[in-house]
Amino acid sequence: MADFWCWIFWIASVAIVYPYLIYPVLLLLIRPFLFRAASQPEDDYRPTVSIILAAYNEEDCIREKLENCLALDYPAEKLEILVGSDASEDRTNEIAETFAERGVRLFPYTQRGGKMSVVNRLVSEATGEVCVFSDISELFDRDVILKLTRHFADSQIGAVTGNHIYNEEKSGMGVGTRFYWRFQRLLQSIESRLSTICMCDGTIYAARRAWFVPPINNTINDDVAVPLGIIQQGKRVIFEPEAVARGDVLQQTRRFFRQKIRSQSGKYQNFFRFPRMLFPWPLARFWIYISHSVMPVLVPWFLLLALLTNSLLVIFGGGEPLYAWALGLQIAFYFTAALGLLADRMQWYLPLTAIPFYFVTANLGSIFGFFAFIAGAQSAAWRKVE
Repeated sequence: MADFWCWIFWIASVAIVYPYLIYPVLLLLIRPFLFRAASQPEDDYRPTVSIILAAYNEEDCIREKLENCLALDYPAEKLEILVGSDASEDRTNEIAETFAERGVRLFPYTQRGGKMSVVNRLVSEATGEVCVFSDISELFDRDVILKLTRHFADSQIGAVTGNHIYNEEKSGMGVGTRFYWRFQRLLQSIESRLSTICMCDGTIYAARRAWFVPPINNTINDDVAVPLGIIQQGKRVIFEPEAVARGDVLQQTRRFFRQKIRSQSGKYQNFFRFPRMLFPWPLARFWIYISHSVMPVLVPWFLLLALLTNSLLVIFGGGEPLYAWALGLQIAFYFTAALGLLADRMQWYLPLTAIPFYFVTANLGSIFGFFAFIAGAQSAAWRKVE
């Protein structure tokens, strides 16, 4: 029996390490042999563009967002802005209406349908060759449309995700969040050259409207469902680091946790809605999808399995020092995460606890997200979390 638990422990351990160490190292090793660029861009390519903004109770930031979009460095005659208000109950509609004379088109929907429903309806109203999607709370750099659209000169590019940069915040959640996303961008920059990335950032991404396949209206993660729909048409999705959107980190842990539950529930949803992505061809695309989309979602279950089997091996395995050390390291890691939670509650700045705190919080949210998905408890209609 001890041999059985030993095998399970090592399988779980490798599964935990794989998406965060083994896979990145493999990508870094093959990067020097990737001779092609992510795309064949043309800096002077200027397609017509529709900016798609889904809003719900955004009176605090919608004015700044619309001013930001209207000030972008892009030919005004080739740019339109569409705002879909998902039955907002505050002054969102009133504020958006004041921009009508400047070309902003408001669609004040009276019944809540959720973000995906709003996005689908706005895309059906759009006239641009390229649709750019963003959250109301994040602001674009002036050249963001130029940086995104230049890649659509390449006929194989179906979508481009930008670079969401978080404002500096001296907190455990802030440090953990920025580290995590820098790590993600490193992976996506290599994946873009190898084959395709399999998810976008909901704060900033663009898609060719002709290849936009409307996801089901109750879809939770539009920034996953939209690119997967494009990839399944044989097109590629890439990352553009110079197309920047900026915003704040979610400072309150409970709000980050709630967002993580929602996003992880959405990932399980998309696993079932895009089963063709699990077909092992093209091989590079399959490897990227399994390694970067599927395996990280399974990590919390392997964490539990590793802790359980390690404990059994220490108790019943005859006192093997290796397993005692391994259990001690796990306990120390979780203790550091708990210390990070305490620091967060007490508003202390303890940088060394930031990554364990973020990692454990995110994986707990993933477990809750799974049960929310199974129970059908996660509504497509979003709540503000900022």
